[in-house]
Amino acid sequence: MSESIDFEELLDAPRMQLFRNLGAHLRFRARMLASLFVLGLMIGYPIAGELIDWLLVQPNLIPPDASIVTLQPLELVLLRLQIAGYIGIALVVIALIFDAARFAGKQEGLGDLLQDADLPAFPPGALMRGIISIIAAIGLAGIGLLYAWEILIPFLLEYLQEDAASAGLATTWHLQAWVGFIISLALGSALAFQVPLAVLIVLRGGLVERALLTQYRRHLWFASIVVGAMLSPPDPLSLGLIAAPMIILFELALIIDTFLPAKS
Repeated sequence: MSESIDFEELLDAPRMQLFRNLGAHLRFRARMLASLFVLGLMIGYPIAGELIDWLLVQPNLIPPDASIVTLQPLELVLLRLQIAGYIGIALVVIALIFDAARFAGKQEGLGDLLQDADLPAFPPGALMRGIISIIAAIGLAGIGLLYAWEILIPFLLEYLQEDAASAGLATTWHLQAWVGFIISLALGSALAFQVPLAVLIVLRGGLVERALLTQYRRHLWFASIVVGAMLSPPDPLSLGLIAAPMIILFELALIIDTFLPAKS
């Protein structure tokens, strides 16, 4: 009986109630998020064609001894659909960042603002917080893409090409694999550089306490490595070049949080 009571008390705890309310809110927003994804597919398909054409003429992405080939008739179409899907996911992520940031206010806890799934009214300053968060997310993504474009992608492509050449192999890359490699590194870097924003949102919104993050710092570092493995191609070098910035940016976010005013 006591175990049942303890379990019920756990379910009724404020933090558990917060996550239940958050789940209800996401279900309420599901139709809007699905519409954004479809919109991303529609506008992303023609953009993907232009992007592939542009990538094929970039000298820093194709080493002198490498060539790009296609192996299937529908390969280009499927690749454009894949990139369009990434664009749809990006729109959904931006919407979620806006939604999370506008309720992570200083005066009210996020749990109080998620009492109901339907939230038509904005709390004071919520719209501005959401706009600032979107600008920050786009800016951080831009820095991540710049890191991938100037450092990560050229370095790895040259390394892989030289590795193949040292083994006496001709460097012939499959179009879908080549573009997928570049896109995965670019998106992985863009997402990895969102770590400071995500940490500040959960801290300022009251989802977690700063002491909890510092207590489990090593676990979060390991989680960064796992996420880096999910976002990067399957080789240790790519993993390290994506996971390392995530760990550094996590620590930077904790430093920034110390200089922000305490929540009232």
